[in-house]
Amino acid sequence: MLYFNCLILFFQFVIASDCAICLTSINDEYLMDAWGNKFHKYHLDNGTFCNSCSRIISESITNGGFKYNDGRFLCSLCQSTIIEFQKQIDKSYDSVLKQLYNVGFTNIPKNITINLVNLNLLKEFSGDLAHSELKGFTKIDKNSSNNKFAIYILFGLPEIEFNAVLAHELLHVWLHLNNSKISINYKEGFCNLGSYLIYLNDNSKFSKIHLKAMERNPDPIYGYGYIQVKSMLDKLGWEELLNNLHKFN
Repeated sequence: MLYFNCLILFFQFVIASDCAICLTSINDEYLMDAWGNKFHKYHLDNGTFCNSCSRIISESITNGGFKYNDGRFLCSLCQSTIIEFQKQIDKSYDSVLKQLYNVGFTNIPKNITINLVNLNLLKEFSGDLAHSELKGFTKIDKNSSNNKFAIYILFGLPEIEFNAVLAHELLHVWLHLNNSKISINYKEGFCNLGSYLIYLNDNSKFSKIHLKAMERNPDPIYGYGYIQVKSMLDKLGWEELLNNLHKFN
C-alpha cells in the first residue's frame, strides 16, 4: 500500500509580485507551492492544488485542470502523461521491473494483474487500511498455492507517479515471495524504497518534490520507517540491505 501527500507550502513574510491564482499584486504575507508559485495567503482555503504534483491549479500556471469523480484534482500538465490504457500499463510494468531488477529484485512476476480504480474502490479493497491519501494496494491470496496477486492503483496518475506507486506495490509482492520477516513497522518504509528508486532514476523536478515529501512524511510507518530503511540503504547499498532485512524486526 502506498500513500503520501507531496504538498509543501512555505510561509513567506516579504513583498512578492503577482499572485499565481488571481494575478493581482501581493503586498502582504504570501504562500508558495512546492514549485515556487506564489499566492495570497487567503487562497489556501479556496484554491485547488494538483494531487499529483502539488502545483497550484490555475490558468496562468497549469492551463487549468480537472476534478475526478472521487474528489481528486489533477492539473493539465500532469494530465498529459496519465496512465489509462493497457498498453501504457504494460510499458510501465516493464520499465519498473527492469529498474528493480537492476538493484537486486530478481524474482518479481511479470504477469500480475494491475487494475486502475478510483479512490472509493481503492479504499474498499484496502479495508481497514484505507485512508484519504491511499494511491495503491496489493491484494495477496495467501490461501492460493501459486501465490496469486492483484495490484490496484489510482486511475489518472501521471506516468512517473504511477511507476513509483507500482514499484512500491511490487516490493510487497517481493517481500511475500521471499518470506521476509520484516516488521510491519518497517514494511511500508521498505516498499517506499521502490518509489524512491523510480524517482531517483527519473531525477526530474516532479520526482525531487516527491522524494522530499517522502523524507518529510510525519507518519510513523510510512515516514519514520522509510527514513530508517533508507538510512540503512545509504550505508550498505542494495545488495547488503537485501541480505540484512532480518534486522528490521
